[in-house]
Amino acid sequence: MRDFCLKNKKLLLGIFVLAIFYLYLAHLGSYHLMDPDEGRYNQIPREMLLSGDFITPHLNGVEYFEKPAFQYWFTAIMMKIFGVTEFAGRILPALSAIGCVGLAGFLGTMMYSRKVGLLASAILATSCLNLIVASINILDMALTLFMTACMVFFYAFERSEKKKWLVAFYIAMGFGVLTKGLVAIILPFGILFWYTILTKRPRLFLKLFYLPGILAFLIVTIPWFYLVCQANHDFFYFFFVREHFLRFTTKMHDRFQPWWFFIPFVIIGMLPWTGFLLSLFSKKGVIRKTTSQRNRFDIIFLLLWFFIIFIFYSISDSKLVPYIMPCWMPLAILIAASIKRFEDENSWLSHSFLINSILCLAFVGALVGYVLSSNYLTIDEFIAEGGLLTAALFIGTIASIFVWIKTKRFRCTVSVLCVMGFFFGLGLHDVQQQVHNNQSAYYVSQKINELNPQDALIVNYGDFYHGIPYYTNQRVALADFKGELEFGSEHPSGAGWFFNGKELNDLWNSQKRIIIVVKERYKDKCLNVLTSPAKQVLTEGSYTILINK
Repeated sequence: MRDFCLKNKKLLLGIFVLAIFYLYLAHLGSYHLMDPDEGRYNQIPREMLLSGDFITPHLNGVEYFEKPAFQYWFTAIMMKIFGVTEFAGRILPALSAIGCVGLAGFLGTMMYSRKVGLLASAILATSCLNLIVASINILDMALTLFMTACMVFFYAFERSEKKKWLVAFYIAMGFGVLTKGLVAIILPFGILFWYTILTKRPRLFLKLFYLPGILAFLIVTIPWFYLVCQANHDFFYFFFVREHFLRFTTKMHDRFQPWWFFIPFVIIGMLPWTGFLLSLFSKKGVIRKTTSQRNRFDIIFLLLWFFIIFIFYSISDSKLVPYIMPCWMPLAILIAASIKRFEDENSWLSHSFLINSILCLAFVGALVGYVLSSNYLTIDEFIAEGGLLTAALFIGTIASIFVWIKTKRFRCTVSVLCVMGFFFGLGLHDVQQQVHNNQSAYYVSQKINELNPQDALIVNYGDFYHGIPYYTNQRVALADFKGELEFGSEHPSGAGWFFNGKELNDLWNSQKRIIIVVKERYKDKCLNVLTSPAKQVLTEGSYTILINK
């Protein structure tokens, strides 16, 4: 077997690359948009294509400045090529994840060896949270790619002293800013500042300020910010003050969580590799037992990369799970380096393989127990939706234990775990498909489309159901709610599209045909606003559709 692998390295590498692309791309168009995020981030580029305005983003017809424009542009291009589809909206996150997998291999190889780099790629590619976030049209995966590229390009510069890596560093940072704002500057510079301080090389930090690199950054970022400020006089305050400083320091977006919020998601999100994190605490592990000064610097680099991002978002008053994706890369490399250390020490340090096996089997047991106690999920439905994931974890774990007992070879055992991770990822997509479809406005939109809504006004009551404009191809009005559209509602583009309860009732009793869409939790309040009964009432999942004529 070993001779076969040596003779067919290119073939095996090609299979590995194809498997990664299949794992991240094959499923992208197989399920509907999940509200609210995917409805939002598919609709904005769609409106760009319809209006031809690529400077000022619009959502449901009003100005929307919460995020910069890069992902909107990319998605609009994909929609132009592939059509206005779910697949087109998810290409950038998926390609970003694949890019991170490639960078993991590049950095792992520079720090340790080609084998460690390849294993780091496999671990990152098959980790639970990376797979999930890469399959959703949100901004965090693209931001992760650009921030990761910043860190990797800096490291390449540190090792080679070639200035081209600094130019690449600033270009990546520029695209990070165009993806999600100033966090793409704050976090990389914060990590690198403390890295140079703790390694007692402050001059290395000063080398970052390379004029051609800074000019490259400005070339990437300045044109759009200049043009959008010229077109919208209130953009600067809203974007830089409200959406950066106030978002981080206040609970304005109602995303407050306790400081420990991200800890369980690191544990769950690293499945099926979580147990190997324990080896990092071993006295003989890669963190506590370094082999050289260069190796010690590398460990400091990876730990700061993880902890500064993790702490930054943990102390923030605004927390969402995908925020911590940029700290996934250092974990993957540390685990890969730990597995190489297992070979060197001829031991699964801190019983990490045993703990990992127990965690995987416990997760399988929890899934089965959930199904048996569930009142709304049958065994057949579970097999269809979660069978592959459960089988992959159970069979893969048992197979890896068997291989270890029979061979006592670390590489063979880890190879089995990598195969398990691939099928775990495929099974995870089956589960994700059901989650997306259950949280999508697709089905209620199809029911609205059957009502021939072109001659009617569609009104969302109590909330904004992002997928409805996308799937009905029609702008909607909002009643008793503004939410993230409040800023845009105050512009001329919002006039006549936002109503209070009295205005909605007047509209309901007018000669115009009105289609109100309301979720169950707002239904009673909506009915109390309306003084005349609906002529037709339809239900679809948690949505109720009220028609006045």
